[in-house]
Amino acid sequence: MGTIKFFLVVVILPCLSVAMIRPVAAMTLEECVAIALRNNPGLQKERIGVQWADREVADQRSRDFGSLDLVSTYNHYNLPRTLAPLTPSSFAGDPSSVATTRDLFTSGIVYEVPLFTGFARTRAVEIAGLQKEMAAARLRLSREQLIYNVRSLYMNILSQQARARAQDAYVRALRRLYDDIERELQQGRKARIDLLKAAADLQNGEAGLARLRSNISILRSSLASLMNSEPGSELEEMEISATEMAEAQDTFSRHLPELARLRTARLAVEKSRRLAEKERSSLYPQIVASVAYGQNYGPNDSTNLHSGDWQAEEVWQAGLNLRWNIFDFGSSRARIQKARLAARQSVLAEKTTELEIRKSLHEAVSRINTAISDYTSARAEVTMTRETQAIEQVRFDRGAADINDLLTARARNLAAEGRLIEAGYRYRTARFYLDYLLEKGEKQ
Repeated sequence: MGTIKFFLVVVILPCLSVAMIRPVAAMTLEECVAIALRNNPGLQKERIGVQWADREVADQRSRDFGSLDLVSTYNHYNLPRTLAPLTPSSFAGDPSSVATTRDLFTSGIVYEVPLFTGFARTRAVEIAGLQKEMAAARLRLSREQLIYNVRSLYMNILSQQARARAQDAYVRALRRLYDDIERELQQGRKARIDLLKAAADLQNGEAGLARLRSNISILRSSLASLMNSEPGSELEEMEISATEMAEAQDTFSRHLPELARLRTARLAVEKSRRLAEKERSSLYPQIVASVAYGQNYGPNDSTNLHSGDWQAEEVWQAGLNLRWNIFDFGSSRARIQKARLAARQSVLAEKTTELEIRKSLHEAVSRINTAISDYTSARAEVTMTRETQAIEQVRFDRGAADINDLLTARARNLAAEGRLIEAGYRYRTARFYLDYLLEKGEKQ
């Protein structure tokens, strides 16, 4: 027993300790996107929409074959009824033997099929097929939108974290400066005004750091919401360098016909045209064929020679039913006109969608090129402000400069570093936005 305890203490416990302190691997951007595509409720809803549209196509197609129904009825009459219609020849034999009942039961099957509906059934099938294509396109767009949102939040979080680290280093430097001034104040080498200025700047820096941490928390919650998971996992850092930055050109017009967003608008136009044609079907006659077969049965009433005996008669029929509306006080005409107006609206909506896509593509290109320009400018500014800060620090230490000059130099350097960080991540986000517009996010 003692040997087992010794083994547990010497071998197993150290292994457990190592496992407990082992850092959890940070989540990559690709992992976040994959989790969101798998778990996002909105995307799952769009998938169900595709399945629903597929079932709608099957439903509309099946209606062309009509319907086969089992039917059964029961009627109680105040006067006796025969089980089947009679002809004069039915009385040639024994009229008293004709089955009559007050409780008439009917059971059978009925098959009805539309033969001509003014092409309404054809249009209904076509509309269902268009809805299926639109649902598939919406699913693709939703996936692209989700991917862009995840990537945008991921980049924003990394940007805010980088700024928070820089702000934290700035605050620690201010705190050291405050401590140095406080010691030199006690030695009579610094004035109290210098300590107050350092304290005010330290408070402002700490407030800025708190705001950044709050923003990071909010962004993490937003990302977790898209992933349908709990916030808290660390994100893997991504290096941003000037070498990967490439200017973009607004030459994407040739890609417009391939975009699902524009295709959805075109499908909407086609659907509205089919709906208008379907409404015109009310101007044509509607012809339905029907076949019925069954049994009428019931107990003979008290006036019958065979009172109380149950008897049955086989009945069947086949026929055509024509219905043609010739006047409905303008209702059909109004519906047709509304459908035509809806078709015109969809054409204008398609044009609006195309114009919005072109505008967004131009905006994406401008964002990319602006981010590159800002990054180049901020990088040069960081180099100069770092040198300025170092010079002001030396001058302040020698008593040749006021604390305002030092604090201003550090603030400028921090602001330049913040712009550099933001420009780098803004470039990545702009690239992701362009991929989203061109619907290439999932292919990246």
